[in-house]
Amino acid sequence: CTYSDEMRSALAVLSWLAVVTAFTGPAATFCTRPAACRLASPRLAADHPAVAGWPAKYDESRAREELSNGLYSGTKGGPAPRVLHDAFAVLSRPQLNLVVELDVQNWPTWTTAGNDRWLENDTRKDKEMPYGELCYLVSGQLEIVPKDTGVPVLVNPGDFVTFPEGFVSDWTVREELTWHYYLY
Repeated sequence: CTYSDEMRSALAVLSWLAVVTAFTGPAATFCTRPAACRLASPRLAADHPAVAGWPAKYDESRAREELSNGLYSGTKGGPAPRVLHDAFAVLSRPQLNLVVELDVQNWPTWTTAGNDRWLENDTRKDKEMPYGELCYLVSGQLEIVPKDTGVPVLVNPGDFVTFPEGFVSDWTVREELTWHYYLY
């Protein structure tokens, strides 16, 4: 089945309705029906730069070289994932244009649903990030306590969070999580 340019445009607009709702409505009503919050995309996820470059994460020198050479830039001038911060950071409910610019809808999705390793209100102590990760929280709530500060930080729906490689913290899932992620 092939789609016309108009159909692709319509699908792209429809796929962003959940994100637009998240930025225009109250945070508490961000995702009342988790299935409705999954963003559809007419693009093949395996071909997207957020996924295609990730095997390089297992070869640190190759990953750093690809990042420095701009190979994660996606189509020329188009939306693509990129690193936002060098250190741990939470960007609370950013402007919608940043979500679009980073092409978040095409990032893979991870959830704690059905995962006994990530039960609500159980703290995972001294979790060390084996690679850099930028996440966009779709639903739920996560409490992070960085080892270097000891100060709890809450990550809420609509937030970006940067976990640099080697970052050590305690994680407590306060509410079942669903997020999009970009590994680097």
